[in-house]
Amino acid sequence: MKYQDTLNAIYAELDSLGDLPIFSATVNRIQQVSSSRESDAMALAMAVMKDANLSAKLLKIANTPHYNRSHGKISVVSRAVVLIGFERIQNLSMTLKLIETFNAAQPETGIERLLISAFLNAAMAREIAIRCGAQDVEQSYICGLLYRLGEIIVAFTLPARYRLMLAERAEGKDSWTRIQLRQLGGHFSDIGQDLTQSWGFPKAVVETMDPMTAEQLRPAHKLNHLLAAGSHDLLEMIYYRDTGRELDYSRRIKQVSAATGLTQEQLEEAINASFRQVCDLSVDYGLNPHTLKPPFRGSGNSDLDELSRKLAFYISTRAEQFGVPEAEAQGASQAINQSQLQLDYLDKMNRLVGEAATSSKLVDTTVEAIERCSSLERVAFCLLSRDGKQLSARVTRGEASEELASALQLTCKEPLGQLFIRLVEQDSTLLVPDCNEKGWVERLPPELGRILAPAGFVAAPLRVGARAVGLFYADNRVGGAPLDDAAFRIFNQFLVQARLALELHQRGSRK
Repeated sequence: MKYQDTLNAIYAELDSLGDLPIFSATVNRIQQVSSSRESDAMALAMAVMKDANLSAKLLKIANTPHYNRSHGKISVVSRAVVLIGFERIQNLSMTLKLIETFNAAQPETGIERLLISAFLNAAMAREIAIRCGAQDVEQSYICGLLYRLGEIIVAFTLPARYRLMLAERAEGKDSWTRIQLRQLGGHFSDIGQDLTQSWGFPKAVVETMDPMTAEQLRPAHKLNHLLAAGSHDLLEMIYYRDTGRELDYSRRIKQVSAATGLTQEQLEEAINASFRQVCDLSVDYGLNPHTLKPPFRGSGNSDLDELSRKLAFYISTRAEQFGVPEAEAQGASQAINQSQLQLDYLDKMNRLVGEAATSSKLVDTTVEAIERCSSLERVAFCLLSRDGKQLSARVTRGEASEELASALQLTCKEPLGQLFIRLVEQDSTLLVPDCNEKGWVERLPPELGRILAPAGFVAAPLRVGARAVGLFYADNRVGGAPLDDAAFRIFNQFLVQARLALELHQRGSRK
């Protein structure tokens, strides 16, 4: 993929929207007014008030304890501008527009994770900047906010390609940096810089988005790059995401400490403060506070584990005070993640066809996709012998998969083998949601319960054209839940995709 082709595709998508919403006329006006020495509070207030939704949100945030410390109720935007300050209003406006636009536009892509990271990155860069005596803490904030803009833009404008990149990253066979180069022709930072430069952001902000260009900056502006990049890496470690660099928490803390003159204790105080700030303001910004909670897996680094534990405890406690149920947030997050995982596997199967992957690789991926994307506990593919008299498990996944592989060595001389071989011959799917349901007990071979012991199961043939290839089988074991409609839909979705992929593969082999 050539970088210019990627950039053209992004600009074409943005043009179809008329204007990139985050940098709409409202934000541009606010930037112009707040950067002018001749402007006053009323001029900035007038710029904000042209966006009614932004005005309402700014007033709400201005009245939070974080900004309004015993000044009485703030009911007009001009007073909020005076209390909060010109540059802070500009940054708050940009953060609000960023979250409002992208969170509403692409909720199914999991983009909320990127928005939260951008908000946290900005808050953390600002907190560290305050403690180390940086010249312009508000510019430190904006550099932190825009540091991952390129990735947000790709996820927003090219969602299918972004999901494909995430799927490659999950495989762990290549670095995140190399995946960006292969799929985009450049890095996220290149995209972010091209766009922010075209939108008129100052050079001191644009060049902080990449380490190469940051080297050209004056020390005060170079510090903003170090704050934005350092905050980004620390967040990646807190959330157990690969940064694409061979760094551990202690080493990165030492690097940020050397650049800022702060101790590890002071840096961790800044991290804690930024998490508290974002958590306390998250509801007003339209984010679910539970999504800020770091996973606690145990990294092997005692300092990082202790920090993650404290952050998770604070966020859980505060979110409960806000009355936001964690189960509901987790359920919504899991639904989004599962939906994205299905799309990732569908993209992967299409990519395998394009790469002329082997039939066995396509079948392996189908079994993996069904097991990972559904509630089915065990999944297998059985190959039909050339004489059509035997089925042999070739790929199995899930709980007790070895036992399943042993049980699915069947011949036409056995009742269970006869049942499954007949399904392949007749090109029929058998769905038994609950094996204990009245009517099924009498109709199924007795050895089904003895050999496979399913609570519910589905078996479906794999045919390529007129040729019978084998059988996909999936179940929940005895003691598990019966099969639900969602599990069957996912099973059938990947079965259909496997058939199409193998047919395309066969046609390609003939050419």
